[in-house]
Amino acid sequence: MKRFTSAQDHGRGGGPEAPAALYVNYFELGHNPFEFLFELGQYQPASGASDAEAAGTTVIHTRLAMAPPYAKMLADLLVRSLRDHEAAHGEITLLDDPAPALAPLSEELLAPPGDFEARARALRAAAHPHRPLNNKAGS
Repeated sequence: MKRFTSAQDHGRGGGPEAPAALYVNYFELGHNPFEFLFELGQYQPASGASDAEAAGTTVIHTRLAMAPPYAKMLADLLVRSLRDHEAAHGEITLLDDPAPALAPLSEELLAPPGDFEARARALRAAAHPHRPLNNKAGS
C-alpha cells in the first residue's frame, strides 16, 4: 500500500493516486457485535425562511464499516492527534450552544442511529450482490 503524507510527497500537488479530500461536518455512528458503522457527510444550513427549508440539508458522501479493533485504534489515534493539536494550537472549543440554525442538527447528532445499521447493510449488499450476507465457512 502506498502512503502519502501530503500532496508534495508524490509530485505536482496531487495525482491519480491521491485520494480526494472531502469535508465532513456531519456524521452518524452505529455499531453491532461485529463492526462499527460510520456515515460521513456535509450539513448545509437553510438559506430560505420557510419551515420546510429551516432544517437545511444533509448529504452523506461516505459510508464506512470497520471491525471493532480498528475502530478502537482509530479512536486512540484521534485522541492522540487532538491532544497534539491542542498542545500546538490551543484548546478546541466545543459547539455547546450551536447557532439556532444548527440546533435541529445537534439534536439529531445526539439521537440514536435508528435504522442506520439496516441502511448500511442494504448498501453493502447492493454494492456486493455476489457476496453472501453471512461469512460462515462453507456457505
